[in-house]
Amino acid sequence: MKKIFYSIMVILCIMLTLSQKMYGQDDIYTELSNLFNEYDHSPTTISSRYTQLPNGNFSHTQVLNIPLSNQAELLNKVLIIVDSTLYSELTFEINRYAYDIHHVYGCNVIMESVNSETCINIKGLILSYQNNLDGCVFIGDIAPAFYEAIKDYAIQGNNSYVVWPCDMYYMDLTGTWNDLDNNNIFDQYSGDKRPEIFIGRISTANMGDLIGEIEGMRFYLNKNHKYWIGHRKVNKRYGLTYTNKDWQNNPEFMDTISYLYGNCYYDSIRPKYYQQFGDKDYLRKLNNNRYEFIQLAAHSDFYYHCRFNITSSNIYGDTIYNNTIKALGINLFCCSACCWTDDSQPNYAFLGGDYVYSPNSEILCAVGCTKAGGMYQFQYFYPQLGNAKTMGQALVYWWRHKELISHNSEISWNFGLTIVGDPLVNFYHCTNSTCEDYIELNSYGNSSSSLSYNLASGKIVIPQEGAYSIPSGKHCILNAPTVEINGPFECPLGATLEILNEGCQDNCDE
Repeated sequence: MKKIFYSIMVILCIMLTLSQKMYGQDDIYTELSNLFNEYDHSPTTISSRYTQLPNGNFSHTQVLNIPLSNQAELLNKVLIIVDSTLYSELTFEINRYAYDIHHVYGCNVIMESVNSETCINIKGLILSYQNNLDGCVFIGDIAPAFYEAIKDYAIQGNNSYVVWPCDMYYMDLTGTWNDLDNNNIFDQYSGDKRPEIFIGRISTANMGDLIGEIEGMRFYLNKNHKYWIGHRKVNKRYGLTYTNKDWQNNPEFMDTISYLYGNCYYDSIRPKYYQQFGDKDYLRKLNNNRYEFIQLAAHSDFYYHCRFNITSSNIYGDTIYNNTIKALGINLFCCSACCWTDDSQPNYAFLGGDYVYSPNSEILCAVGCTKAGGMYQFQYFYPQLGNAKTMGQALVYWWRHKELISHNSEISWNFGLTIVGDPLVNFYHCTNSTCEDYIELNSYGNSSSSLSYNLASGKIVIPQEGAYSIPSGKHCILNAPTVEINGPFECPLGATLEILNEGCQDNCDE
């Protein structure tokens, strides 16, 4: 069976490669741009709160630094940059996220609290931590960088000015970015043109009337935490690609998701072969726990998907927000779906936020574009997810290995790509092998680490004959449904202890 599976995959890969070489990369992108229409959106204005620079009183404080553990394999170092006001409101939840990441990956986790920042400040802060850095997580409405272009090559015939939030500025640590007209928006880019690190944004600041920033952030961080400790089931088995008729004959859209779970473990839905295709069917499929990862290709503005066919209706963001969604992640090939800075419809949230931050959704992360355009060349993205790499790592790999096209086309097509939600999610995260039922602690253990995170599904016990002492300056977490401290126990001044009663769960259906 394995030989048959790999043979099929090789044939599929050859077909995709031939289709690219037959047309040439520029021809393929031109062909795609011909399929976009007036509904597809590239922003031409940005909110005034982003164009007005702060007063120059930028400050930052390192609030957490958890050293690299001996078990670290997938990631070396992650930098978390958090808005200081948000951090003061949600200190427990945000610190818990950092502890979860370190517990799962063993990586060095550094957290900086920032205030009155510009994109220049944030880039400088990232560069100061760049050695062995895998990526950054922005928590809160961290200042975006913007890029502007005179012509938008992603949509045929669209020669108008376009400006969009561009997280590539933060991902690329070696390129040169210029603002030739001195309007605080970048307009020239040179150098490698490929990123070294990933960026992911966790922010509910731009969710319109749907949910407040603090309430939304607390809900999301709680949902995300449940995933990391195994309270969210991971099936590791099925994907969905749902494709508008304009792309239905392109194998890139129809079948490349097979690299994620396998050739027989995805549904490819398109109107040509599926009579129920449309808005109602798509919303039903979002509610189907069969699908753990979804790819949607649809004409879009930042706050709605255009009707899929003549019998469909537009799908507005509040409909997405109120619809139950069972998937864990989503790839939105939907123009401007992740443009969180567009306030032309101030009562609406942006689509990426509707998918990720809704209390009715289990989605933890979305990759999508802040302007017209999208990912394309998915064959460089999904194999990484299928090898249990994080969403952020997969996007960086895609950038660095996809075939290059012309400079202007690449900027128009791809420079709006960003990750909404947690970029550290991987779609094979399984706690079955790490979730112990019983843990007995006789001593603090590795005193070189600032964190001791103990997580069990049943009981954590400090026995009567033990002598457990937390060194000053260290933090200890005991998380299990039952925690018993029977023997001598010391938590001196300068040490901290958290006792939680969630416990881990075996979360993978094998």
